[in-house]
Amino acid sequence: MTHPRARRRLVAVASCFAVSGAALAVLPSVATAATTSPSLTAQALTAAAPAAAASSDPVGEAELLTDPFLQAPTADGASVVWFTEFAGSRHAVLTGAGVADLSAEQLAAAAAGTSFPGVTRFTPETTQLSQVGEDYQSNIPADVKPAQEAGIVDRDVWRHEAVVSGLAPGTEAPYRVVSLDGEALAGSGTFTVKPAAQAGDDLDILLTSDHQAMVNTPANLQQAAATIGDIDAVFLAGDLVNIPDRASEWFDDTRGSGFFPVLQGNGGRVSTGGVEYVGGEIIQNAPLYPAVGNHEVQGRRAGATTLGGSFNAPVPREVAETAYDAVAADVNPSGDPAVREQWIVDNSFSTATYEEVFSLPDGSPGGETYYATTVGDVRLVSLYSTRIWRGTTATPDPAARTGSSRYQEARTTLETPLAQGYGEHIFEAIDSSSDQYAWLQDELASDEFANARYQVVMLHEGPQGLGDNVMPQFADPERIEERDDAGNLVGVRYDYPATENELLYDLQPLLEDAGVDLVHNGHSHLWNRFVADNGVTNFLETSNTGNSYGAYHPLSGRSRPVPPAPWNAENYWAQDNPGGLEPIVPNVAPYANAEGTPLPFVQDNNLAVFTKFNTGTGAITTYSFDLRTPDVAPKVIDTFTVGDPAPEEPGEPVTVTTGSAASVSGIVSGTGTGTGTATVLRTSFQKEVTARAKGRTWTAFGTGNVYVTASDSATRRDQWRRTVTAGAYATRSCTRPTEAEARTCAEEYAASSAERIAAANLAAYDASLDDRAATLAAADARYLAQRRASTVRIPSASWERAHAQAEAHGLYKIRIAAYGP
Repeated sequence: MTHPRARRRLVAVASCFAVSGAALAVLPSVATAATTSPSLTAQALTAAAPAAAASSDPVGEAELLTDPFLQAPTADGASVVWFTEFAGSRHAVLTGAGVADLSAEQLAAAAAGTSFPGVTRFTPETTQLSQVGEDYQSNIPADVKPAQEAGIVDRDVWRHEAVVSGLAPGTEAPYRVVSLDGEALAGSGTFTVKPAAQAGDDLDILLTSDHQAMVNTPANLQQAAATIGDIDAVFLAGDLVNIPDRASEWFDDTRGSGFFPVLQGNGGRVSTGGVEYVGGEIIQNAPLYPAVGNHEVQGRRAGATTLGGSFNAPVPREVAETAYDAVAADVNPSGDPAVREQWIVDNSFSTATYEEVFSLPDGSPGGETYYATTVGDVRLVSLYSTRIWRGTTATPDPAARTGSSRYQEARTTLETPLAQGYGEHIFEAIDSSSDQYAWLQDELASDEFANARYQVVMLHEGPQGLGDNVMPQFADPERIEERDDAGNLVGVRYDYPATENELLYDLQPLLEDAGVDLVHNGHSHLWNRFVADNGVTNFLETSNTGNSYGAYHPLSGRSRPVPPAPWNAENYWAQDNPGGLEPIVPNVAPYANAEGTPLPFVQDNNLAVFTKFNTGTGAITTYSFDLRTPDVAPKVIDTFTVGDPAPEEPGEPVTVTTGSAASVSGIVSGTGTGTGTATVLRTSFQKEVTARAKGRTWTAFGTGNVYVTASDSATRRDQWRRTVTAGAYATRSCTRPTEAEARTCAEEYAASSAERIAAANLAAYDASLDDRAATLAAADARYLAQRRASTVRIPSASWERAHAQAEAHGLYKIRIAAYGP
């Protein structure tokens, strides 16, 4: 049956609508006489009320729209956030050992300022969501659902956020939230808040994505919570809901699989296996870190009559800006910048609701849409990597194009720029010329990133994958205007050049160069995994929560639709991974096809997967279960390890001496467990140019060889790696019409890279002659310049001995590849 709290919320939903131009039935408000008075003392209230049993169930006559959830942990606390459908007369977060025992009457008194033993009160800031509403397609009770002719009806939702403070590292505290609507109380059950995780904490992090109110999402999250146990954080790689401005998808969708209910154990939906699941009680006690998916981006609201129609009608911002210029004198005669911005947003697209729902770091040029934060030993980078999804219709004859798709414009919209779709346009650029890319370069070069034991990048659309949604290429649509002999515009179609894939040729090399451990993405609703050529960076999609869009691989029996001529067939892959890496077969218990061949994916709608990242061991473990056999526990199908082993206790100083004998190329990294100095000897740089074909793209590598004598001198994690790193690969992709032109570009870049890196290493050498501080500063500068694994010459006769010594004293990563003397 539906969770009882979900049923209670349906009764209250009607009072939160503001209707313009249409009548909407409103149920009577739920309120009773006050049961407490602020003048009563805490002692009197304690004596009068029986002790309440600690419970996660809510109390009171009024209703919270959600349980509280945790955001933005700090050194001594975290933000506690919750939603109501009333502005309220008073709100509070109560923490401390005494909160679980407070009765409803005592909760109201505590919120009003009455002191109770073992209870601390925090007052929240209250804001109202600006964009949310409902329409006739919303899954809400019929008696409050807007009529179709009413269009989009605003819905009043208030957000409350209090920053809990005063907690010691490594401790936790019970907490509850209280909201009063006049004299009617809405109080939460008791949950747990902790300060930010510390380096060395053993965390279990849930990796998930693409919830979208799907039928099996409650089952997936309920099984994940039961299997993992206490979840310490959630990394959610986008597509939280389907239509972000539809309030019910976040809060109280009557299907029982809304976003907050299923992450708080308050849902209630029957799975495709015939069993009802409520989700998991997770984010009341663990911080949630999301990424923007395409379903967090609302399209044009101007002129829209349904939320679904608005969602599917975004246009690029520059198109809206051009359209604004044509009407500015009429819509904004005073030239107010705020009016201009709102008009452009209303006529392009917006992530306003996503940004208003969550409290995320906002220091990037994209505000909360891309950010970086530290979660214990993990440096998490969340990127804004997505675009509008459109259908696959591709009609060669322009006159026969009746609808817009990723490949074409409807012939009826050619004269109306705001009515066109502009293909699968990218919402936020991530190519090497973009603000997001520049910000990411700085983040990957930061101490926070370099010193983290694990580096994780989360994004919705990733560079590797077997799913349907990896096509078309992640490139700006190439607009091709088709004209008749008289020069009249008769059609518009879009191609997606494979060589312009921003994720594959701009983002992925940057992430690999930085040694990112895990790239966690979603979007295609399946499980697949890949390992980069550097042997370090893992690409994981674990988005099949029990609803798959399929894998497109020779073993799957599926093929992606490929547009016919005149579209360029070289840009489109019917099967396999356009990113080029081979998919990894699950290494514990893979599923197999009818012939018994193990499958490198999970795509069955009867199967659901979820993944746990344990930061104590670095193990990333994927579980799967069959919805048709609910009594069978989830099983492990795949596990792999990322990052560096945990730091060891400090040991004796160790010196690794290098020379000029046989050569070894690799990375030598350590934990910084000893003491001493680091000296960088003069660099011997040699340029090497390698051109690698990828379609018409060629990549140049400049490599540097460095002689290094170093002893472990670090006082913080990862300094050993940065002290001994010397030399580099500098990479760049050159796309040119011919192979010869591409190779010339590549060679020129390699030559300039050689000069730049050689200069950086010589500067590091000069600085290293001064003192320890200058040496470490030079190592930092050199690391920023190089951005790639080092090449170090080590005498072959002493290599094994040096290796053993370093490992005994805290060396935590060695990757070597021998080449000639």
